[in-house]
Amino acid sequence: MTRTANRTGTWEPYVFSYGMGAESTAALVRILTDPDSHPAEIAPDFHNLIVIVAQTGDEWSITGELVEEYILPLLRQFRVRFVEVARNGPRESDGITVLQDTRVPFQVHLDGVYKLSKEHGDSGTMPQASGHHTCAQKFKGFPLDRWRATELGERAYFHMIGYNVDEESRMAKDRGYRMSGRRRPVYLVAEWGETRQGCVDYLLDHHKVGVVWPKSCCRQCPFLSRVGWDEQLPRFVARPTEAFRHLVDEYCCLALNPRSGLYGAGKSLATRLERDGATEVVELADDWMSRMPWAIYRVRRRFTAPATAPRSVRRRVIGTGTQARRELARIADALGQDLSYGDPIPGAPKSGDRDTFERLWVHRRTEGHYPTVEEFYVAAPVQPVEKEDGNFDTRWREMCRNLDLGMRPSLVAAAAAGFPERDPATTPPRRGRPTTAMRQAA
Repeated sequence: MTRTANRTGTWEPYVFSYGMGAESTAALVRILTDPDSHPAEIAPDFHNLIVIVAQTGDEWSITGELVEEYILPLLRQFRVRFVEVARNGPRESDGITVLQDTRVPFQVHLDGVYKLSKEHGDSGTMPQASGHHTCAQKFKGFPLDRWRATELGERAYFHMIGYNVDEESRMAKDRGYRMSGRRRPVYLVAEWGETRQGCVDYLLDHHKVGVVWPKSCCRQCPFLSRVGWDEQLPRFVARPTEAFRHLVDEYCCLALNPRSGLYGAGKSLATRLERDGATEVVELADDWMSRMPWAIYRVRRRFTAPATAPRSVRRRVIGTGTQARRELARIADALGQDLSYGDPIPGAPKSGDRDTFERLWVHRRTEGHYPTVEEFYVAAPVQPVEKEDGNFDTRWREMCRNLDLGMRPSLVAAAAAGFPERDPATTPPRRGRPTTAMRQAA
């Protein structure tokens, strides 16, 4: 194949986004070991090839082990530049860290810097399959984009992404990101007509690899509910100690929002694992939570439109889980109310989970009607941090008034639960910038 440099006789950077999965791994092995597949835009000595990976902090360890055993030796052999980057924090202004930039890599740094699961734990949320891959955009797309912008500046470059032949919709969207013409997207796997299974077979048959390459994903990926669960489940069984904390994250998330199972309303990861016999990881999570401090959480939401609900989360640390549940029961008794338990979860399938948290409801949202509000108290481990926008109380009071709800039920419950100091009827709304804890949970 004829090699091509640009008009100045220099080779433009060829950035290879390496996701560590079957498609990108097969493409990389093929480029390095098959002269007939060597792209014309890559120099014969590979000096302009940059293989870059963004670490989310939650990749399965088996992926890193395989990359270190089979791929890094190839990169060392051909002196290919290997770059690892990771996001530093919840805000883009926190920047990124370059974990390594070398032509002789010996290890990958799966832990990253600021873990995706850290964001989930602090905010009391989980990734949602109904979303738009926002976690990938934030923890992979952003650090990769930031590194390219910093390293390459205004230079033109080729950008290889390992979409397979069945991912035309993703390629069509990606082609729109041209960066004023500097970025030239390349999809070698699709150009070769390869499917994901074809890439898996290629690696299994290749003399430099010879193993079944698993799907690269975060342990808490919500997109493996049906397709891919047969790969995901064995990893939970085989590696429970690295996975159980995601069940803790999901438990806390469900405490703050019963509809937020990892795979959708009424479809939690915990239930899926129990159903399929992955008991050890569930038991590890239960044991961990039994030793955590617990709190009473006060949760309020203002719904202005579907999926648009500013949230206030406050907590009062109590002690053990047993003590926190007893305190919740005491508050309910003081108010003369019953705690809910086992309620159907709106939006869940008939065979789906029920709400297994005891809750003290002050206001339930009106389904399908906007605006509306909800407010409840629940006991959960001390993990989600407090979150409340500076004008939340003011807007909460306005919405309650417009809905003719009155403030007395909320005030009485807050006082009984030990949350009186920041109620809108007793203190002015807080103004100015949110606290550090609030910004971290945003």
